[in-house]
Amino acid sequence: LPFNESQRIIVYWYSLCELMTAQGVQQFNISVAAFIILSFVLIEKEKEFWASCLILLGTLIKIYPIVGLAFFFFSKHKLRLVFSCVFWGCLFLVLPIFFSPGTDYISSQYIAWLERLEIKNGLNMFAISQNISLLGIVRKLTGCSLYSDLWLIIPGLILFFIPYFRIQQYKYLRFRLMLLANVLLYVVLFSTGSEASGYITLMIGVAIWYICSPSVHKRYNRYLFFTTLIFVALCSTELVPPGIRHHIIGPYALKAWPCTIVCFTICYEMIFLDFKVLYDMKDFKVLFVLFSFSRSCQQSQTNKRELI
Repeated sequence: LPFNESQRIIVYWYSLCELMTAQGVQQFNISVAAFIILSFVLIEKEKEFWASCLILLGTLIKIYPIVGLAFFFFSKHKLRLVFSCVFWGCLFLVLPIFFSPGTDYISSQYIAWLERLEIKNGLNMFAISQNISLLGIVRKLTGCSLYSDLWLIIPGLILFFIPYFRIQQYKYLRFRLMLLANVLLYVVLFSTGSEASGYITLMIGVAIWYICSPSVHKRYNRYLFFTTLIFVALCSTELVPPGIRHHIIGPYALKAWPCTIVCFTICYEMIFLDFKVLYDMKDFKVLFVLFSFSRSCQQSQTNKRELI
């Protein structure tokens, strides 16, 4: 991503806890974040052929990277992107045939996959370790299984697509990065399959939002930034007593609450604010010092252990 050193350190340290969580349970969510971010970077570098490769490959592995198509309007070579998606889609669909009994087997596997996704969606409704999302917040608070999640997803998509009408803002890199941040949040908050290990994707998005936000309300952003870090990073750790994790945090999807506020904040800023405003680097310098101090403390503790 086109960040300077201090901004990259903020992203690294902010998402570290969730990175360790995802690695600890050996989940694919780290790769999901990588697919989405790399597709954005490749489109920015006008390498639509390889961007479409990552989008289609990621989609066929785990459906979430399909959101990489959200960057279509930022591409300078839209036809190339479309034809590349068709090429890679056909290739990835045909290639498994050479390593399987035939086309009937492949088609039956994709049909079974879609059917399984529908079944899993029903099982995730009230699961404590799943549906940690905006959909899960509403579902678990109401305790109702009768309504469709589309009542939340469709308004969410409308809110997501409104910033696309601000074509004059496309030329600002920060606006495009804010859309990347929003995509990283949406893919978690509007999925019934969201789990604790998937928050590595979301936390990277929150860090990108904080860095790129043009808002003059820096205090609000700072409070929300650190509140999200505390809620999300600590919810899955042993620092929180098991009783609270199992009877309060899980059943009410508390991990998703501050992230939902960040998501709505991003939508507001993308719809109403001007991204031509220059950065205020003071916040980044303060955060850089804090995270650098944390890194030095961690390094000193490691050195002490080695000496012992």
